[in-house]
Amino acid sequence: MCIPPCLFFLSPSPLSLSFLSPSPLSLFFLSPSPLSLSFLSRFNLRHEKVQENCIDLVGRIADRGAEFVAAKEWMRICFELLELLKAHKKAIRRATVNTFGYIAKAIGPQDVLATLLNNLKVQERQNRVCTTVAIAIVAETCSPFTVIPALMNEYRVPELNVQNGVLKSFSFLFEYIGEMGKDYIYAVTPLLEDALMDRDLVHRQTACWAVKHMALGVYGFGCEDSLTHLMNYVWPNAFEISPHMVQSFNDAVDGFRVAVGPGKVLQYTLQQYIEHSLPVLVLQGLFHPARKVREVYWKIYNMLYIGSQDALVAHYLRVPEPQFIRHELDIFL
Repeated sequence: MCIPPCLFFLSPSPLSLSFLSPSPLSLFFLSPSPLSLSFLSRFNLRHEKVQENCIDLVGRIADRGAEFVAAKEWMRICFELLELLKAHKKAIRRATVNTFGYIAKAIGPQDVLATLLNNLKVQERQNRVCTTVAIAIVAETCSPFTVIPALMNEYRVPELNVQNGVLKSFSFLFEYIGEMGKDYIYAVTPLLEDALMDRDLVHRQTACWAVKHMALGVYGFGCEDSLTHLMNYVWPNAFEISPHMVQSFNDAVDGFRVAVGPGKVLQYTLQQYIEHSLPVLVLQGLFHPARKVREVYWKIYNMLYIGSQDALVAHYLRVPEPQFIRHELDIFL
C-alpha cells in the first residue's frame, strides 16, 4: 500500500495529519527521494495552511521515521526551512523551529546547528529571532552540551547581529532547559560578564534576560555564588532609561529575588555596612536626595515587597528601642 504524499499536502485540514499518527510510516513511503521532492516543491505554496501542515508532517516524519529519508535530503529540507522563517504567519514559523529540533534529533545536531548559526548573520530581525528559538529547541532536544560550545565559539565573531543572536539563543536556551542549566551556569558566566559590560545597550538588555531565565532555572541548586557575581554586573544598569532595558533589568532582579533570596537583593553589598547594620546600596538609595535615584530603588523595594513580603522581615532595620526588638529573628537554625 502506497499513499501519495499529496493526499496530505493538498488538504488544509489538520485531519490530514491525524490519521498518520497511529500508523507505521513504512506503510506510506517506499522511497525517500520522491518524498523529499514533494516537500521541497510544496514549501513555497501560497496557501498558508497547506504550508503549515506540510511542515508539521516533515516534523512528524523526522520524529518517527527519520530512517526513511537520507541525511543529505534532511539537510536539503533544512535549507528550505530557513526560508520559511520569514513567513508572516506565526504558526508557520513555530512549526518550522519545532521541525528543526526533530531533524536535529534525527541526523545529529552538528550539521543543523552549523546551518542555524550561519543564519544569524542575516540582516532581517524576524529571521534571526526565529533562528535563535530554533537553536534553543535543538539544545533542548539534543542536550545542551551539544550546542553551548558552538554558541560560545560563535560569540567570538566581532559582528553585532551574531553576538546579539547568541545572547538571545542563551536566553531561550536557559528558559527551555530549566534546571538542567545548573550544569552549565559556570561555563556561561564569563560570556555573560562580557555581555553585561558591553557598551551596546541591546547586548546588556539581552544578557539581563538570559541571566533572569538562568536564575529561575537553577533556584535551589546551590548556584548562588555565580548568581551573586552576575548581580554585580547587572546592577549598574539600574539607571538606564530605555524601556526595554528597564524591563530586562527588573526581570533580572526578580530572578535574583527568587534564586538568591530577597534579603541578598535588599542587602546587596554585604561587605559594606554603616551604623546599625544598614545596607549601603538599597537602603541608602531609598532615601537618596535625588528623586530619580529614589524612584528606581523604591521600584526595586516594592518588587521585593510584593514577591517576598514575609522573607523581608528578618532583614529590616534594627530599631533602637528595645521593646520593639524581636529576638527570635536573630536565631539561626
